[in-house]
Amino acid sequence: MSALNLRPLREDELPLLAEILAELDGDAPLPLDSVRMTWDAMRRYPDYDGYFAESDGEIVGCLSLLIFPVFAHGLSSEAVVEAVVIRPAHRGKGLGRAMLRAAMQIAADKGAYKLALSSNLRRLDAHRFYDGMGFKRHGVSFAIDTGL
Repeated sequence: MSALNLRPLREDELPLLAEILAELDGDAPLPLDSVRMTWDAMRRYPDYDGYFAESDGEIVGCLSLLIFPVFAHGLSSEAVVEAVVIRPAHRGKGLGRAMLRAAMQIAADKGAYKLALSSNLRRLDAHRFYDGMGFKRHGVSFAIDTGL
């Protein structure tokens, strides 16, 4: 496996981001204006950004990473990773592991005591992947639609 670099994505790369996000479930890409609005909103928060993973000069995946302070654990920070996607042609090559390890390092460097993520119950392959990386199933996650 080649070296992987995880770096913040740039505004001119938002069309590619929309394409990669659509590859997760085979959906049509989200409207670019909506992706841009979300990216703009994310950038207003400190330590919240979208990242691209590059290997051999090619963008092979993406994720978003939020690092925020919490009142627990000695007032340290926590990190949440979301929208984790490795492009189909690059799956099974260790790049997903490298991408998440890089995200963990960014989180640790910024003082986060843990990195958390959630995964849809139907994504059993993803669950095996996260288990294999050493993620622990922690508590129970609850969600409710807000009506939007």
